[in-house]
Amino acid sequence: MAPVETPVFNWEKFDEEIYTCSEDKRRIFFKGDPTKQYRPVIGDKAMAEGKHYWTVQTTCDNMRVGIATEKCPLDGEAGSNDQSWVVDLQTGDVWHKSADCKAHSIYVPAPEALARLYKLVVPSSGGSVGMKLDLDDGSLQLFFNSEYMGQMIKDPKLKDAGPFRPCVAIGG
Repeated sequence: MAPVETPVFNWEKFDEEIYTCSEDKRRIFFKGDPTKQYRPVIGDKAMAEGKHYWTVQTTCDNMRVGIATEKCPLDGEAGSNDQSWVVDLQTGDVWHKSADCKAHSIYVPAPEALARLYKLVVPSSGGSVGMKLDLDDGSLQLFFNSEYMGQMIKDPKLKDAGPFRPCVAIGG
């Protein structure tokens, strides 16, 4: 069994018109433009093989977390293209290549969602979001405050789309 790597990363790629970053590149802040919500912020650690687990601390629930490639465009919502895979922390909807990854009812899954994590409940005060990326079997799992919430992706061909980097997107 291969060990799980815990990558240390900084936020590297983002639109500076929408976000500001702390001096140490470890914290990202949304400037609040409601017309540019959920634009991706991409980490600098590339993951091309093996197993990886990292956490992101959030102080809100209006956020998406997941993975993206280095080629992920910054001018659209995370999850709306073929270069990002994210879960909406408010609804549990998982987005990838969706033209309509807008917030939908928490009671009814969005029609274009890749999956829905029904167990996911994130308080408005946020918490610790853990991501486990296993490129050996093509899966991405989500944890909230160390509790398993579900599998976002299960695709044996996922590795072929990488390498991947941590990704977040803030909605307000």
